[in-house]
Amino acid sequence: MRSLNRIGLVVLAILVVAIVGFWITNKDGAKTPQANTSVMASPSASPTPKLRTISIVSSGDILLHERLWAQAKADGTNGNWDFFPQFAPLEPVISAADLALCHLETPLAKLNVGYEGYPTFNAPPQITDAITKLGFDMCGTASNHSLDQGFSGLVRTIEILDAAGIPHTGTAVSQAAASKPLIMDVETENGLVKVGILSYTYGFNGFERDSDKLWSANLIDAEAIIAEAKLARSQGAELVIAKLHWGNEYTNKANEYQTSLAQQLADSGQIDLLDGSHSHSVQPITQIKDTYIAYSHGNFVAAHREPTTIKSEGLVTRWEFVEDTQGKFLLSCVQDVPTLIRDDRPVRVIDVNKALETGEYYGETKKRLEQAKARSDETVRALGFTKFCN
Repeated sequence: MRSLNRIGLVVLAILVVAIVGFWITNKDGAKTPQANTSVMASPSASPTPKLRTISIVSSGDILLHERLWAQAKADGTNGNWDFFPQFAPLEPVISAADLALCHLETPLAKLNVGYEGYPTFNAPPQITDAITKLGFDMCGTASNHSLDQGFSGLVRTIEILDAAGIPHTGTAVSQAAASKPLIMDVETENGLVKVGILSYTYGFNGFERDSDKLWSANLIDAEAIIAEAKLARSQGAELVIAKLHWGNEYTNKANEYQTSLAQQLADSGQIDLLDGSHSHSVQPITQIKDTYIAYSHGNFVAAHREPTTIKSEGLVTRWEFVEDTQGKFLLSCVQDVPTLIRDDRPVRVIDVNKALETGEYYGETKKRLEQAKARSDETVRALGFTKFCN
């Protein structure tokens, strides 16, 4: 009985506290009803925001040799060239990403005017239709071929990309444009992520920028890259990617210049991903501090006409970054997708893993696809990187 009395007193005390807490005295001495903000959380409290995850796909060089033009003409209808079928096997990988990056190595010509192949490219502008249809969200344009057609060709390329609605970085038509880092607003399942993207090249094949237009194409310089990365972050970028056109051609190893520069950029703490191209062959994936590096993706498409060599093998990467509770994005894993450029007609860029899974070899042999996969897998893992997606 005494126990019940104690319970009753406790209940009464709680009721009194609740009633008293419901009233407060205002400045005029009046009693004003207020919401009870005692021990229990208010049902209207904001839920904890969900952490964001972003997937980023990157690929190798789009290097438009004449043989690829001929294939686009054959794949087109009513006299219109169509490059998309050459890349179509990779469309599911590219279009599924939150952000997909391409690298356009060659200048673009006006429609049906002055097309040129190697060594000074002036490529058909119809490639922009394929870039868009594949699901690429932007293209880097700084390469050793950026000045193949001089400043006018550089400007024309940018104008064609602008007309197609394809964001770009690495080359610029004015100093004002060059001073603005490209920051992409990327929609993800749990909210928008701002990604800064830079593009730089090691050189211009002996061509030189006009002395009064050094801003027209980005030449690799560690201090300049770090400064632009810092500027992008100051303007809201939460992730920064540097697309670098570098390294020795036709080799599956990074050279000392690449590894030294990667170390400098990683030491800065400003860059999350180094996205490499130029070597026309796959090179390793690695990590230095908090910076992730794909030294080279090889070719996305080209026609080197060496179907049994590493020049026909490429790489598409899919990076998964996850936000932590401090708002910093950390790599969860990277998926490596080996590719093979079919040299015989019809020219096609093959998703090697999918082809081996489905048995759709696009005219290639299973043995050749297995060779491409084995070489690519060995190369990307050569430096001991382990954060690959299962």
